[in-house]
Amino acid sequence: MKTLKRTLLLGAAVTTALTTMPVQAQTQRALERRADRNARQLQRQVNRADYYSPGTWQNLNPWIRENGVAPLARAANAIGQTVDAATRIGDGQFGYRDKSPQNTWFYDYYNYVPTYYTQRSDDRYAGAIRYFDADSDGVYDSRSYYRDSDQDGRYDEYDRYDFYSDGNADAKVQVEVSSDTASEPRVDRDRNQNARDTYRGPEDARRHSVEGEIAFTKKAKVNGSDNLLVGINDERDSTLAIDLGPVDSLRGQHVEVGNSISAVGVYETIGEKQLLIADTFRIEGGQSIEVDRAMGLNLTGEIVDIKSTPIGSADHYIAVVAIDGERQLVDLGPTTTYKFKVEPSTKVTFRGVPVRAQEHRVILAEQVQIGGETFSIQPAQFDSQQ
Repeated sequence: MKTLKRTLLLGAAVTTALTTMPVQAQTQRALERRADRNARQLQRQVNRADYYSPGTWQNLNPWIRENGVAPLARAANAIGQTVDAATRIGDGQFGYRDKSPQNTWFYDYYNYVPTYYTQRSDDRYAGAIRYFDADSDGVYDSRSYYRDSDQDGRYDEYDRYDFYSDGNADAKVQVEVSSDTASEPRVDRDRNQNARDTYRGPEDARRHSVEGEIAFTKKAKVNGSDNLLVGINDERDSTLAIDLGPVDSLRGQHVEVGNSISAVGVYETIGEKQLLIADTFRIEGGQSIEVDRAMGLNLTGEIVDIKSTPIGSADHYIAVVAIDGERQLVDLGPTTTYKFKVEPSTKVTFRGVPVRAQEHRVILAEQVQIGGETFSIQPAQFDSQQ
């Protein structure tokens, strides 16, 4: 009954938003298309789910206590400070250290919410994954997966999975309908009354290609790391900035003023400027270079204990890993990822994102190295009716 009530309220919100739009500014076809998209988007919001179910924690909690894993509030400083320092993101922060005219073609530092784009093709991405940290404590509370349901190059649907919920499930929904007939509707955002439940997602599903001669280069601080930026002049005689990723990974790649570059990636708007976040690039007709945009932590430790438990539609390995004297929970992903059974007393190196689940911090692994082999972890799949 609760779900029905919420659905009716959301439907009323769509109707109100549409009926208050200036009729003369919209065609009937555009209204119908946008109403359809809003309806689908709102249904996704109603069906948002917990990443870890209550049953998962009923199964894990006794085992976690037996292995002496400290709750998040009492965790030792070693892991806590590492996680917070490595992952805290102040979205929207940007600026200059040097405001001389020759340096203002792009910012000297900026932060943005990193996004993982999935199943890349020549001209678009099948989907995008973005993490959200509602209280900016460096430990993520939710993750959204965005899709282009009608293949028009714009994300119009997403599923949200909460790692941690503050209990406010009845979030207030605000529907945004563009009045510009030349532009596509934006991905809707819902916010609760405290503005803590904000959806800020990517809109453009297309892969964009640019090329030109490098006119400028600079090192910029991006989400806490040093990235290399290049500037090329476009047809309007303005400078387009391209982020090529971490400086350390680009040594010897001849990224120099005067060399030609071609790059493919996604556009981000930072402040008043547009930036191409490259996923691949090529210098002077050389080989294509893949840009590693790993987010999160790189950690090494020893598995103290490990357990298999259902997450979504697959069984996952949940491990207690000793790292610098601290016992940390790590979700190593589906058990089918591995060619062998993962056992305790095994050294493991992994890269992952810290999330808050129940009273614990869990590192959600994205890449794992065990015994000289590297495994890439695919995002968990969930029943759409969960």
